[in-house]
Amino acid sequence: MARLTGKSNGFTIVEVAVTLVVIGIFMVVILSMQAQVSQISVLSAQHNKASLLAYNNMRRYANDSAPSWFKCVDPPPSTRTPGSRYSVMSSTGNVDGLPGVVRQQVYASAPYGCKSGTVSLGMPIKVESIVEYGLPSSGVGSGKKVVHATYVAF
Repeated sequence: MARLTGKSNGFTIVEVAVTLVVIGIFMVVILSMQAQVSQISVLSAQHNKASLLAYNNMRRYANDSAPSWFKCVDPPPSTRTPGSRYSVMSSTGNVDGLPGVVRQQVYASAPYGCKSGTVSLGMPIKVESIVEYGLPSSGVGSGKKVVHATYVAF
């Protein structure tokens, strides 16, 4: 009993062990959060790169010059397939900064029809750029997709 009322000269082994366990738990939590933040940062950078690639592909065709690359074909509505589009550009390969195989596609369509062939001034053309990266066929990732679209006067 005399020992309990006296002054202690330090910490007991149990107090030190509990403190080390609590510090260890906090360190594990902090390190796992750091890993998650790093993963999110990498995924965000990849998405940003793919988005810029899709936007640049779209702007290559949707610019201030006349769309001489697009021939407006307006079949009768009974024979037109819904969502029919004209493939303007398509490529598949590796892109620096994106995982796996990257597929780039640009499509154009005349959703409101054409007036007469290539001389349909004022009719809008929908230009759609799609970038898919980390495709499952490459064995890397599950595949992500970025789409940019705009309308241009024809």
